[in-house]
Amino acid sequence: MSVAARLLFVLFLVVSPIVVYVTALPLPARVATHFGRGGVANGWMGHDTYLAFMLLMVTAVPLAVAAGVGLLPAAARSLLRKRAALPAPAHQEEALRWLGGHASLFGCLMCLFLVAIHLLVAQANAHTPPRLDEGTFFLVAGAFVALLAVWVLALGRRLRHR
Repeated sequence: MSVAARLLFVLFLVVSPIVVYVTALPLPARVATHFGRGGVANGWMGHDTYLAFMLLMVTAVPLAVAAGVGLLPAAARSLLRKRAALPAPAHQEEALRWLGGHASLFGCLMCLFLVAIHLLVAQANAHTPPRLDEGTFFLVAGAFVALLAVWVLALGRRLRHR
């Protein structure tokens, strides 16, 4: 799974900024980016600033999170004082490969969530005045939290059964 998960993550890292770029082109010069109660816009950014911000978000955040989860344990292995925190030496490489694949899947989840938020902002800006569809926003946020919980539970289960 590790190789497939990493390839999928690379695909998400390539496709996500393309989706953001293409769907941000028709946005107005002043983009509503923050919404209060009732989905009413109460914060704005210039188009180019918003586009740069979202391109950075859909690439840098998932990459940083996935790298942190997948690479830090391997890098910090020699720095860990409690060797009991690591699997037996014979299983360390397998565990680190699994963690790298798991981190890649989390990176995919982050890409999906951030692209979904962008698409909601783009949809909100298609209205005059801009208005966020709060129901869809809460559905997207709830799905992200639920999938994050599944990810954490899978990670915890794997770490308990090493």
